[in-house]
Amino acid sequence: MLAVSFSQKVSFLTVWLTCFKWSVPNYLSNCPLGVLIAAVYISMGIPGVLLLILPLMVARQSFIMYMDMGNQYISTIKALTKAIEAKDHYTHGHSERVARYVVQIAEEMGLPADYIEKLEYLALMHDVGKIGVPEHILNKPNRLSEEEFELVRNHAVIGAEIISTIKFIGEHSHIVRHHHERVDGRGYPDGLTGDDIPLGAKIVGVADAFDAMTSERVYRAPLTRAEAIEELKRCSGSQFDPKVVKAFLKVLERKGESG
Repeated sequence: MLAVSFSQKVSFLTVWLTCFKWSVPNYLSNCPLGVLIAAVYISMGIPGVLLLILPLMVARQSFIMYMDMGNQYISTIKALTKAIEAKDHYTHGHSERVARYVVQIAEEMGLPADYIEKLEYLALMHDVGKIGVPEHILNKPNRLSEEEFELVRNHAVIGAEIISTIKFIGEHSHIVRHHHERVDGRGYPDGLTGDDIPLGAKIVGVADAFDAMTSERVYRAPLTRAEAIEELKRCSGSQFDPKVVKAFLKVLERKGESG
């Protein structure tokens, strides 16, 4: 953990919480179980312990199957993300980078671990609505017409509708719907302002914008990281939430990527 803490330039406590926080409740719950096994052994001997262990083994197997199902779920999300990015040749790896930034921002802001996990999945799928946008529009090198731009803008609505059907993260589909809103009310699709925009959507919006600015697109060359950071600062309070921008700048500075 010390090696990870030094190499990634994050606090030792953050690394410990990431790696072991989940295990503390597990150890605490096992303490009464140990007492129970001892009591059964005293009263019934080995046969009683064997009868107690059998359902525990079944429960363990069920837990393993649950974890495998979770891994398959993540793999499915990533496969779907890659399928969407295949339509837009200039956004390869975009969703995974955005998800990584989102997790770092959320951790810097001290958000709950279970919420951060869901936010990561939502970030991976924030552009899933582009499945409803024709490929020739996504890859058009020239300025979009008003009708074409409206189709692109609609990807946030389509994405939210798709995600709303997913049991695990469906209740947070509004984050995908509103990740292109602006705090000054000039965003889309609903023109929300300030605190009306979900915090998760603000975080995804900052991460999405930064990666878009620093990535090559069909219609422009990428900005340098320094230029993108200045743009985040310039638009803080108008397009982006100042608290989210501040947290992201701290992340970039800690990782030595602020220049």
